[in-house]
Parts: sequence; structure tokens; C-alpha cells
Amino acid sequence: MSYKVVVLDDARRGMASLTPPRRKAVNEAVRGVLTARPLDVGEIFEGKGPTALRRLVLSQAGVSISYRVFPDRVEVRIVWLIGHP
Repeated sequence: MSYKVVVLDDARRGMASLTPPRRKAVNEAVRGVLTARPLDVGEIFEGKGPTALRRLVLSQAGVSISYRVFPDRVEVRIVWLIGHP
């Protein structure tokens, strides 16, 4: 089953501020693990259950992706992106 990935406005603004290599890493994560198995990757950052805010750290690229999964809609919503030095 493939999840639909929706990028919210704050995450879009964050994506625009990323360097091209970081943006590529995020796009690969979106097309890969977040589409295929979002509940199996990342860690729960805030809340409980499947709709809890999760964080996937792409340490090689220096970016964290915060997202929520809605299994009943088969949807992942990317809430924000944070780049680390």
C-alpha cells in the first residue's frame, strides 16, 4: 500500500530554504520510506497513536522531517522540515 504524501505550507517554506543536496535527500525520503512505510520509520516526537507527530532524522543530509500519518486516509502530512548544521 502506498501512502499519499501532502506537504503543508510551513514545510514548503522550509523546503525552499534547503540546499539542493538536502532537498534531494528529503525528496528521496518522501518517494521512498514515507510513501511505503511511514509508521515504521522515524520516532514519535509528540502525542500518541498513529496520528502522533513523528520525526524522521536524515542525519547524512542534516535534515529532520516532522510528519503525521493518517492510516484511515492512507495519507502522510509533512508538517515541517528543519535543517541542522
